[in-house]
Amino acid sequence: MVKIAVEHPFTSVRDALVQKGYRAEMLEKKTDATDYDVVVVRDQEDLTDFHMSVSLVEARGRTLFEIVEEVEERLVRQGKIQPPTPMAPENDSESGGGGSFVAGAVTGALIGAAAGLLLAPKSGKELQEQVKTKTADSSEKVNTSIEQAKVKADELKTKREEKKEEKELKKQEKAIEKEVKQQEKAEEKEEKKEEKAEKEHEKAEKKVEKEIKKAEKDAGGVDVVEFGESSLSKNSDGEIKVEPTDAKKNN
Repeated sequence: MVKIAVEHPFTSVRDALVQKGYRAEMLEKKTDATDYDVVVVRDQEDLTDFHMSVSLVEARGRTLFEIVEEVEERLVRQGKIQPPTPMAPENDSESGGGGSFVAGAVTGALIGAAAGLLLAPKSGKELQEQVKTKTADSSEKVNTSIEQAKVKADELKTKREEKKEEKELKKQEKAIEKEVKQQEKAEEKEEKKEEKAEKEHEKAEKKVEKEIKKAEKDAGGVDVVEFGESSLSKNSDGEIKVEPTDAKKNN
């Protein structure tokens, strides 16, 4: 069975492929791309490293119908599947059973016309020719109407899928916006925390400066003299005398 991968956030593409009977999964890791027969990506540049070994279908700027159609074309080229048979339009509320209604209406008109011709006062041959002509014209109109109904049904179905995909994209965008806002709030909180720490640091520095000034003020009147090399000596009275060594040398 063929395996198809779909890159996030195109869940609608995966669902459409699954509904058609294919095994389709969301691609969680790009390195897993080589395990699939076809991979649907937002942009082929997303999987540049795998271009040579993986069949890629680009989703950007395309409708859901076009994406699914190309996936099937790729699988047919690979010999994985037979060319799919075109599907008749769905008989749902959106299509309104357009094909069946138009075909029934035209068929009814055809029967009525044929009955009117048979009751008209004409020869059998003339009646047969007229019936054949009317039948051919009506059949052509029926076929044309059915084809138009099919096209209309396909258009409605495509629009419905596009709206679903657009809704999914908006949902993803909102999730990203929410994540960005949360990140911005976290960064703002961190900045405020840093500002508070900086203010606390400045406050501590000012406190230290204040303590130093106070200590200097309390020590006022005390002269501090710096000596180079000095020596201690004791005189006969027992007093201790401090003298610079240089002074002794000069004496």
